[in-house]
Amino acid sequence: MPYFEDLPQARRYNTLRLLGHNYGSTTSLYAISLATDQRRPVFADIKLAKATLKSLLSDQTLVLFDLRAFCLMPNHLHLVTGVKNPTVDLSTIMGRFESYTTQLYWKRAREIVETRAITLPGSDFHQNGVRESRELITALTQWNATLRPEVVQLRNWPNVKPEHFLRKTVWQKKFFDHVIRNQDDLENELDYIVMNPVKEGFVKYPQFYPFTGVL
Repeated sequence: MPYFEDLPQARRYNTLRLLGHNYGSTTSLYAISLATDQRRPVFADIKLAKATLKSLLSDQTLVLFDLRAFCLMPNHLHLVTGVKNPTVDLSTIMGRFESYTTQLYWKRAREIVETRAITLPGSDFHQNGVRESRELITALTQWNATLRPEVVQLRNWPNVKPEHFLRKTVWQKKFFDHVIRNQDDLENELDYIVMNPVKEGFVKYPQFYPFTGVL
């Protein structure tokens, strides 16, 4: 994957800004919410969701992001992150991330429009043994493991259609960011993020959602 420095700069219009705050500070953390254009559930396509998270978790991204948690939902993305490089502020990093993931979207959208084939969560599952299940549950609850979308049943999944991929834009022009003020604020934001898939009815427990991570 090319470095973000090679990507075009996207203009950012943040919805809320803290007056006088240095958004290039390497000691601050932010809760960020980024929605898809027209709230289209394009990340219900498993291939696009995987490619987007691969980009987010790549070495090139993590050089810039002090990423603490993420949750990619079918029509939006939540992050808790900071800035690692004081010469590149939050708005610039987000613009670069959006630029690259838009390129990923274009590539996948062309495939879907041409083939009319969308990759959805699996429907056939096997039951693990008791010992294997206990070990897996322990790793999941400690956020030391992540389930693949092929091995977890995602309920109430959006009815995504090839027509959702006809538009060129994938992200809304504005993203919401909140400066995390203290430990209680951080814990509240983390809880909100990981509980999103549970509230939507996709999974019963937050650790079972394959597109959530706490680093």
